Amino acid sequence: MARSNDGATAELEGVEETLKATAEFVEKEERAIEDALEFILKSMVNYAKNNGPWQDHTSNLRNSISGNIEEMKEWDADTDPSTLAAKAPELEKPVIEINGDDYKAVLSAGMEYAIWVELKSGYWVLQGTIDKFEPLIDKYFKGYLSVEKIDLENAASIAYMKQVG
Repeated sequence: MARSNDGATAELEGVEETLKATAEFVEKEERAIEDALEFILKSMVNYAKNNGPWQDHTSNLRNSISGNIEEMKEWDADTDPSTLAAKAPELEKPVIEINGDDYKAVLSAGMEYAIWVELKSGYWVLQGTIDKFEPLIDKYFKGYLSVEKIDLENAASIAYMKQVG
């Protein structure tokens, strides 16, 4: 059965329309994942800042909590509080690293002493937030997002060794 050029053109247009619709769907889905990740990260930053169970003396620890992977850094304990207060809005803005299908977001606390507060019994800087949000992330985004944790005691010992080094 021979096809006319018109039939082949019509069939190709149908395929092209379907591929275009599929590409638009994938683009929207990818954007939805990025939007969801930004929302989750912003919510986690706010939760950590508002619920961290420690008494704040300078506000530096709370102001150093960040969801901005590009601005993640360690701040000295004697950092002027006005420096971090001014930097806080930038640190709170979720910035995600995207590499193909891989999305990387980081919740961090930038004060050099944050790890020691985190490891003190009855306190947390980020872990309480992670523990609160991880079940929700697993429930609603299983297969899309996961929470990866670092070994805090190992990180603390490395930080300690660098200090006394």
